Formats: sequence, C-alpha cells, structure tokens
Amino acid sequence: MIELEKGTIMTSIRVLNRDIPIEFIAVDEESQAPIIAQAQKMADLINAGDWEDDQAEAFQIMNKIVFFRGTISVDGHDLARPGCDQDDAIFYWQADEFIANSDADVHGNTFFHDCWHVMQFRRAGNKYATGDTEPVEREVDAINEQIKVGIKLGNDDRELQFLRDFRDDQERIKARLRQGIDKAGPHGAGFPPKD
Repeated sequence: MIELEKGTIMTSIRVLNRDIPIEFIAVDEESQAPIIAQAQKMADLINAGDWEDDQAEAFQIMNKIVFFRGTISVDGHDLARPGCDQDDAIFYWQADEFIANSDADVHGNTFFHDCWHVMQFRRAGNKYATGDTEPVEREVDAINEQIKVGIKLGNDDRELQFLRDFRDDQERIKARLRQGIDKAGPHGAGFPPKD
C-alpha cells in the first residue's frame, strides 16, 4: 500500500489480470481495510467468472475506484452518490452504500454497470449522451448488460427483478440520472464538461 497523506491509503485489486487502484476520500482509516477486503471479494468473484469478450473488456476498463463519504467535487460537479467519470474511467463509489451491502455479487454487478457506461462512451467516439432520450437509452442498455452479468455473478431473483423494474420505468431512470449530481443536466452521472 502507498501512503498518500495522513488517513488516506491507496491500494489496488486485480480484476481479470489488470490492477485497478483504489483510493479513499473522506473515509476514516477504520473503514478502509473492510472496504478493501470487500472489494477483493468482488474481484475474486469476477475473476472466477466465464465472461464474453465485451464483458471482460468492460470489467477491465476502469482506471481507478475512489471510495468517498459525503459529497465530493468531480470535474466541477458535486457528487453525492456512486457515479462514473466516463472520460477518465474512474468509478466513484459512495463508501456507506458499498458497506451497507457486503455481497460480492451485488458489488460486481454495480461495478460492471458503470464499466459498461465507459464502454458506451468510448464506442460513441468519446462522446457523452445528450438530449432527452440518449441518456435513458444508454442507461437501459447498461441495465440489460448488467442483468446478464448479474445472472453470471449469482444475483438472486429479487435483485434481478429490481433491475428489470428499474429498466422499465423511464421516469425513475431520469430521476436517478439527476440524483446527487449538481448541474449535470441530462448527462446524469457521466460528468460531461460544464457549460
């Protein structure tokens, strides 16, 4: 582990032969070791899976996972929930939400969802989703892929049904894309440059 500053530890997990650094922002030292242990369980479960090429590529796409508490500023946006900086391929994970559910399959499924958003961003020529429909379309696509991965990871029927129900409710999707992001507009948690 590399000591960054007092109370901040940086380490990494290995996901499908790629090291993904972990950083902590405003997370007390006592919480960091259990988070790292849970993240390692997630990585172990992913590493044991039999993945299609694009699923494996998505799992390896993140440059870093940042666990945080409270609200943080990312590319000029205030973030209070998990979200992904698609351009930099950094996943910001709300530490308390991560700790609240210690299931490796749920963590893997959640991580994959935002990994898929980075895939979408790159496949679109490094362009953010715009307008009223494209962000929702990308979210539905990510959920559909997340369901496939969730089945492989061992998500239970209740967890999978939650995803299906969410996918089928565009108003809930739009509300979630706006939730916890200051001035992000229709881009949701993709962190496009501010106007």
